[in-house]
Amino acid sequence: MKLLLLVKFFVTTTTVQAQSLLNATARYPQLSNFNELLSTFPDLAAGLLTNISTSLSRQTILVPSNDAFDNYQQQNGASISSLSSSDVGNILNYHTLQGALSSSDIQQPNGLVSETALRNSTYATRENATDAGDSLPQVVYISSTQTATGRKIKARQISALSSVDVRSGKGNEIELEQTPGNWSGGVFFVVNGFLTLPVNQTDTMTSANLTSFVRGLVRTNVADGTNAARGLTCVCPSNQAFEAISNNNGNLTDGLGSLQATLTRHGLTGSYYTTNFTDGDMIQSQNGYPILVTRRNGSIFLNDARLVGSNYIANSGAVHALDRIMGFLNTTTNETTPANAAIYSDPANIPTPPPTPSVETSSGGVIPTSNATRNQIVPSATETGGSGPAASETGAAETGSTEGTSAASSSRGLCTGAAFVGTALLMGILAL
Repeated sequence: MKLLLLVKFFVTTTTVQAQSLLNATARYPQLSNFNELLSTFPDLAAGLLTNISTSLSRQTILVPSNDAFDNYQQQNGASISSLSSSDVGNILNYHTLQGALSSSDIQQPNGLVSETALRNSTYATRENATDAGDSLPQVVYISSTQTATGRKIKARQISALSSVDVRSGKGNEIELEQTPGNWSGGVFFVVNGFLTLPVNQTDTMTSANLTSFVRGLVRTNVADGTNAARGLTCVCPSNQAFEAISNNNGNLTDGLGSLQATLTRHGLTGSYYTTNFTDGDMIQSQNGYPILVTRRNGSIFLNDARLVGSNYIANSGAVHALDRIMGFLNTTTNETTPANAAIYSDPANIPTPPPTPSVETSSGGVIPTSNATRNQIVPSATETGGSGPAASETGAAETGSTEGTSAASSSRGLCTGAAFVGTALLMGILAL
């Protein structure tokens, strides 16, 4: 009560013609639980409780409705106010977007990736933003979709009329009301749920039902290294895509056709969201294979593989789902050789990646400095192939999770430059 009186006194005595987020949202009965949360954690919400934002730039706040609070308690068995101060702080930071977004901003035809105030290293381990090692802040993906009765806008940690979705961690989505409210530090939008804090790559893949890819990482002892990597995008073939290969050819070959080589060919250094995939772009996998981006009939293709699931936000980047294992691109003709059972039947069939362009780094981020820089990815793993024993088919690999994996695997991953394991049995992965 004392805090509310102090805020009221500040607002009525200041000459600034503005209002705090607390006062702005107090006019809406359906946002009373949010106001109570701010009052319960005044230290965390200090910049939102005063008229003048502590940020030098304006912000967009995603304000959960009372229904969002009720749904959270039903799903988790406890109210969000029962969380620790640090947990609530991370959630509030994730609901704080950089810049004051307008209704038109959130209805971009190809979606919008927006950086947030979430920088906690548990949830944001994207590319380094500075030489000191500070990582870029975490993002949400905001998309607008057309429905029979209007336009639907979603925020995916990104209804009837125009609706927006926000997609966050694990690919979970909440809906956002299009009309913004104003406060002294920017704008706010009402949302019907809480954003999900991002988790690591393998947990994100599991949430997207890309379990064959996860089992492959575990079986080749690179799951822990993959989760430890900073700035990583995995474009994962679906479970059905792996089955299409295994039904005809039970074994992946050694060398360039090994399981780990195949997995690494689907790893990109940097945070790539669908907003970064521009038609005609040529990017590069972590082991040096070229990937041509094509936009056709509303779909995005990487070589011959179509994105069938996208923008699953992970703590270190993103995860996308493909309808098949990416084929091998001939950069002279721009033709793709399908990665089917026939080509995997003999190691000699697998093309060798072309020489890697000599570049220092790639932004691969939300707002790339230039297409030329973004599209040249420095691979951080090289193929040695056939140099090691077959991956173990016991222990942690049987669980399809990263728990129980050998401690040695923590230094190896899609981004860690480890030598590739030799032969790996794909049928063993799919049979788990």
